[in-house]
Amino acid sequence: MSIKNIEDVGKKVGSIPLSISYRIIELFSAGLYSSPNKAFEELVCNSYDAFADKVAVFVPSDKTTEDALLWVCDNGESMDDAGLKLLWRIGETNKRDADYEEKDRPPIGQFGIGKLATYVLARKLTHICKSNGGFRIVTMDYDRINRESGKPTEINLDERKLTEAEVIGILKPLIEVNGRRLLDFDLWGGNAEETWTFAIMSDLKPKAEKIQEGRLKWILSAALPLNPGFNLLFNGNQIEPSKISIEPLKTWVIGEDDEIVKKFDYTESTYKDNPCVNLPNISNIHGKFELYRDSLLSGKSKELGRSHGIFIMVRDRLVNLDDSLFGMPAMSHGVFNRIRITIHADALDAYLTSTRESIKESEQQKDLQRYIQRKFEEVKAYYFNLIEKEEKGRTASYKISHTSTSLSRKPLLVVAKKFFKKEIDDLYLTRIPKDFSEEEQSEFISRLEEDLVSEEGIIKDVAWEALSPEAPIAQLELETGIAKINLLHPFFVNFSHELRSTLPFQLIATTEILTEAFLIESGIDQGTVRAIMERRDELLREVTYSDKPNAPCVAQMIQSTLSDPSGLEDAVLYAFRSLGFDANPIGGSGNPDGKACATVRDKDGKRSDYSLVYDAKSTGKAKIKAATVKISASVRHRNDHNADYSVVVSIDIEGADDPDSAISKEAKEHKVSCIRAKDLWSLLLLAAPRQVNFLDLKDFFEKCHTVIETSNWIKSLKDRQIQKQPIKELLETTYTLMIDDDEPPHINAIRVSNDTLKKYSVAELTSLIKSLENLVSRMISINRGGIVSIQSNPEKIMECLNRVLESDIPPELAKAYLKAFEVE
Repeated sequence: MSIKNIEDVGKKVGSIPLSISYRIIELFSAGLYSSPNKAFEELVCNSYDAFADKVAVFVPSDKTTEDALLWVCDNGESMDDAGLKLLWRIGETNKRDADYEEKDRPPIGQFGIGKLATYVLARKLTHICKSNGGFRIVTMDYDRINRESGKPTEINLDERKLTEAEVIGILKPLIEVNGRRLLDFDLWGGNAEETWTFAIMSDLKPKAEKIQEGRLKWILSAALPLNPGFNLLFNGNQIEPSKISIEPLKTWVIGEDDEIVKKFDYTESTYKDNPCVNLPNISNIHGKFELYRDSLLSGKSKELGRSHGIFIMVRDRLVNLDDSLFGMPAMSHGVFNRIRITIHADALDAYLTSTRESIKESEQQKDLQRYIQRKFEEVKAYYFNLIEKEEKGRTASYKISHTSTSLSRKPLLVVAKKFFKKEIDDLYLTRIPKDFSEEEQSEFISRLEEDLVSEEGIIKDVAWEALSPEAPIAQLELETGIAKINLLHPFFVNFSHELRSTLPFQLIATTEILTEAFLIESGIDQGTVRAIMERRDELLREVTYSDKPNAPCVAQMIQSTLSDPSGLEDAVLYAFRSLGFDANPIGGSGNPDGKACATVRDKDGKRSDYSLVYDAKSTGKAKIKAATVKISASVRHRNDHNADYSVVVSIDIEGADDPDSAISKEAKEHKVSCIRAKDLWSLLLLAAPRQVNFLDLKDFFEKCHTVIETSNWIKSLKDRQIQKQPIKELLETTYTLMIDDDEPPHINAIRVSNDTLKKYSVAELTSLIKSLENLVSRMISINRGGIVSIQSNPEKIMECLNRVLESDIPPELAKAYLKAFEVE
C-alpha cells in the first residue's frame, strides 16, 4: 500500500497559508498527546464533529514498513476551499459557533488544535475531500517546519483539484485489501456519499509503532458516543460500544430516590429525560453506580482498557480515560474494583483541558468529587453488610458432615471394606493405606464405622494442595480424612478469580470423591468407574478451555506486548494453550509463571508426553538485562515441577544476538529455551499453516536454547513444505460418523473410514485437527483419548474458517493460510 508522489497528483487550484513554529507544534502535539492511541482518536473526534454517521479507520498490523500508513474516512460534512483554510488556522475553530451548537449533536472539539495530534504519529498528513460535487487534496509535510528558528515558519500548502479517476487511483488500493472492502459506504460512483473526508497519515514516526490495536479499540468504544447515528469500522470490523456483559449485583441511579440527596440537602430534577442531581455549583448530574459480585480488574486492563472505576462523560465523550479515580484519593480497593460509576456532567465542558483528557480544578469539579465519595460510601456499606451475611456457615467440611449418611459417609466405608478384601485396588480419587496389617485394617474400619454417626464425619477437612496440572481434581486421604483439592487443576486455576468464595470449588471436588465411592458401593466394575471418573475430569478440562481465544487473537495479544510488556505473562499462557498445550498459571515466590503439558504419541503410536515450565520477563525498555533472565531459577523451576524443559519469553535480551555472550552460553549449557515475544508471535501464526505439532515442538525445545537458535528455527518454518491437507474429507467423515454411529468418533475410526484419510498417519491427522482448533476453537477439537468433536456441520465450519482467515490473519500471512488449508 503506497501513496508516494501523492503531492503531485491533480491540478493546483490555490494555496493555503500556514504560519506555525516548531515550538508551538511540539507544545500542542507531543506535549499534550503523549499517548499514540489518544492522538489517533483525535481524527475520529473530527469525524464525529463533522456529523458523520459512518466512519472507518485503518491501522496496519506492521507499522514499521516504509509504506505503512494510517487512515480515517467519514461521510460527514466535508471541507471546501474555505473549510480547508480554516482547518489550518491553528487555535481557531467554528465548532462552538451558535449555528453549530443548535444542531442535534453537540460538538466535542473547541480549541482548534486537534489536527496537530497527527504530528505525534506521522510526518505527513493528507486530506482528500469531496464537497460541492468536487474533489480536493491538501498535504501537510511537518518536516517543512523550521526546527532551528524560534520564529514561525510561513508555509503555503498546495490545494489541488482531483478527478474522480485520480481519487479512485489513490484510494481504491487503501480501502480494498486482499479482496476485502474496509468501508461500508461509497466514495465514488452512482451511490457515492454527497460529502466525505479521507485523512491519511504517512511516513509514520516511531510513536505510531506503539499503537496497540486492542487498547485503541477500547478507547474508541469507550471514549466516543457510539450509537446508531455514529457507526465506526476498525479495519473493516464494527466497533461496538464498551459495556460489561455480566449483570451488576445492584445499581444505584443518580437522582432516583437518592439517599445522598436526602442526607446532604441536594436537589433532584430531570435532565434530558434522566433523573439527575443538582449540587451547589453544578447541576444536571445524571448516571449510575453499578456494583458487581466479582472484581472488574484484570491482567489485561493496561492492554485493553479498564472496566472499573469512574467514567466521567462530557457531551457523551469520556474525559478521564486513564484516571479511574477522577483525581481523588484511593478508595477501598476491594469495593472500588467491583464498581463502575458512569456520570454525565455536560456542565464540566467549560472546564476541560485542551486535550479533553482531564478537568481543570474548580468548585464544580470539587462538588462532583464530594458527591461521588459520599455515594461510594453508601455502596461500600451495602457491600460489606452483604458479605458479612454470606460469610456465615461457609466451610465445605461442615456442609458435607451435615448431609445424609448414605451420601457422604457410608459409600466411603464400603470402599474401604472392599479394598481390604482385595475386591478393588487403587481408586482414582481416594487413597487407602496398602501396608496395614489385619489388626490395623480392623481398627481402621472400626474408626470409619464410628464416624458414620460422629459430628465430624469421615471427611474431616478440605484443604488446598498443589498436586500437579495432570492430577485429578481432588484426592481423599482416607486415613486422615483430609480431602485435598488440586490447586493446579485447570478448572480451578482458570475460574478461581470468578468467585469471591472458594466454597463452590471445594464442594464440587468433594462431590467427585463421593461419586466415585457411590459407584463402587453400587457394585459397578472398578474399571468402568475409573473410566467414568476420568471422563468427568476430561470434561472439566474441556469446558475450561472451550472458549479459549484462537491463534490470531493470541498473536495480537503478544504483538501488543512489544510496546507495552505488562500483559506478557497472560499472553504467554494463552500462546501455549493456543499451540495445544494444557497450560496453567502458577506464579508466586519461588515458582515459575506457569506450566504447560503436552499429551502426544510418536509416529509408532507410543506415548511421548512432555511438559515445560515457563517464565515471562517484562520490561518497559527495548531489552531486559541478561541477569534478569535468571537461568539458574529456570532450571530449579524445571526440577521442582518435574518438567522436561524450561522456557523464558521476553521482549528481547541484552547480548542475545551474540552467540558467545554469557547469556547465550548459559542458556545453551543449561538447556533453557530463550524466545523473543516477536518470535513467539510468528510461531503462533505459522503453526497452523505449517502444521507444527507437539513432536516438532519437542524437537525445538530439545535443540534450540539461545535466542539465535529459537529465532532461526521459527523463521525456517516459512520455508517448510507441506502437502495438501484433507480438511473437507476430515470434516465430512467425522460428521457422518457422529450422526450415524452410537459411539463417539475416534481418530483411528475416522482415518480408516475414508480412502483419502488412510494416506495420512494418525499423528498427521491429529496435528491437522489441532491446527483447525487453533483457528476455530469452538468448532472442532480432539481430546487426549483421540475422540474428535465437531460442533456444527462441515459447511458451517468452513464458513467460520473463511471468516477468520479474512478478518483475523495479518494480510502478509493470509496467503500462507489460504495455501495450507486450500480455502477460497
